[in-house]
Amino acid sequence: MSLGRISLVLFLALLLPACSGGPPVPEDKFVDFYIHLQMLDARYGADVTLQKEKADSLMNACHIDKALLDSTLSWYNKRPDRWQKFYSRVEKRLAEIKPDYVRRKSR
Repeated sequence: MSLGRISLVLFLALLLPACSGGPPVPEDKFVDFYIHLQMLDARYGADVTLQKEKADSLMNACHIDKALLDSTLSWYNKRPDRWQKFYSRVEKRLAEIKPDYVRRKSR
């Protein structure tokens, strides 16, 4: 394969995700990930080292590395209207899980 063909294949491989129309991390998955990060922050915020360890574990469990997270944040930053939709979904999901969380916490 010539250098020109390799360059074309690499260019197309980079272009395809940009044309897909969606964020690198699907929105449902990103909403869940964000909610879990917020819960970790609430629980371990006073212990920065433990909080970072838990966040790293969550990223590994969700198969999200720093590059994927950064590209997803960049995708949303270029589309402020999608941030609004994202946060609306976060609020809705939090409202759905809050009764369960409050019941478990009070035991």
